[in-house]
Amino acid sequence: MKILIVDDEMNIRLLLKEILMMNNVDSDEAEHGKMGLEKVMQQHYDMIFLDRRMPIMSGDETLVEMRKHTDVPIYLISAFQTDEQIAELKQNGATGILMKPFTIEEVTNIVQNYTK
Repeated sequence: MKILIVDDEMNIRLLLKEILMMNNVDSDEAEHGKMGLEKVMQQHYDMIFLDRRMPIMSGDETLVEMRKHTDVPIYLISAFQTDEQIAELKQNGATGILMKPFTIEEVTNIVQNYTK
């Protein structure tokens, strides 16, 4: 299994990468949505963690574009949103939301649901 982490915050990318390594999952990373989209167009990933608020290309825009190229699970990472925003994100193709601050257990549960 290989997971793409798209987040402009290096600390978030490193934390997710560590959690994935603890679960024996390989990962790749991108610093912004445009870079993440380019990676999705070049290679296959089994899952994507995608931050909502990033420079260059927001996570919401990236989600819509990624859905044109992949149907793998995409979890949006966000510190806040309303029920209406969550519904809209799911309508646009998000599999789920990973709320900041997240725990090791939350990430592990998401990953394990797709590795069974």
